[in-house]
Amino acid sequence: MKVTIETLKERPLSFSSIKQFTKSPQHYIQYLTQDKKQTDAMLLGSVVHNLILQPRTFDDKYVVEPDFNKRTNQGKEEYQKFLELIAQRNLQSVPPNIFLKAKEMVTQFMNSHNYKYVQGMDEKETRFDKQYESLPICGYIDGMNSEYNFEVKTVSSAEYSDIQRDFYNLKYHLQAAIYNWANGKKIMYIVIETSHPYLSRVFIPSDTYIEEGKKMFDKAMSDFAFCLDMDLFDSGYEFYGGSDPITLDLPGWAKKSNSDVE
Repeated sequence: MKVTIETLKERPLSFSSIKQFTKSPQHYIQYLTQDKKQTDAMLLGSVVHNLILQPRTFDDKYVVEPDFNKRTNQGKEEYQKFLELIAQRNLQSVPPNIFLKAKEMVTQFMNSHNYKYVQGMDEKETRFDKQYESLPICGYIDGMNSEYNFEVKTVSSAEYSDIQRDFYNLKYHLQAAIYNWANGKKIMYIVIETSHPYLSRVFIPSDTYIEEGKKMFDKAMSDFAFCLDMDLFDSGYEFYGGSDPITLDLPGWAKKSNSDVE
C-alpha cells in the first residue's frame, strides 16, 4: 500500500495507528488494511462506554439480540433475518449476556463515589483534529472538563500493579501524551473491572508517565515523517534496529529474583 499525505488526509493518524507504527511500518499498514474483528471483550467495553457516557444514544447504535434457538432450522432462519434487518438499519447486535453484564457493571459504577467524575464532565466523546507539523492526527476523548481529559477503561483487574503493567504494555502513556498535546490537559483514567463485584478506581498519571509518552510520541512522529519521505512502509522490525541477530537476556524481574536468592 502506498502511503501519501493524501492518504493521511483520508485516514489521519490516531493513537491506535501510531501505536502500531511504533512496532513497525508494516504493522501500521496492516492496521489500515485489515478487517477489524470485534471480540466479546471489545464489545463489552464499547457497550459500557455508551451506557456511561451517552446512554440516550444506545438505541441508535445497538440492538440486544433476541434469544434465538439456533439449533433449529427455524431459529437459524429467524436469526439470519434479524442480522439482515439490523444491517439495513446500521445497528450492532449485542448478545443478551454481554448486555446484562454491561448493565450490571454500569449500575455498580453509577452507585460508586467514582461516578462523580463522569457527572463533572463538561464534554463527552469529543473528537479533535490537529496537525503535528504536516501530519494530520485525530482522536476521540471520552470526557473533558476544564482540567482533565478522561478515559474510561474496562479492565480485568484494577490492582495497582496490574494497571501499571497493563497500561504500559498497551502504551497508554502514548495516548495520554497525544491527548495532552491536543489540548494541554492532563489525563484521568476511570477503570472498571469486568468481573464481580465490578469495582472501579481512578488513576492520575505522574509527570514521568506523561513525559515518557511525549518522548515516544515525538519519536514516532519523526520516524513516521522519515518513513513517509523515503517510502519505507514495506519495512518490518528492521526499520527500528537493523537485521542482525539480537542478544536475548533475562528480564529485569528475573535478574532481581536470582540476585535475592544469592
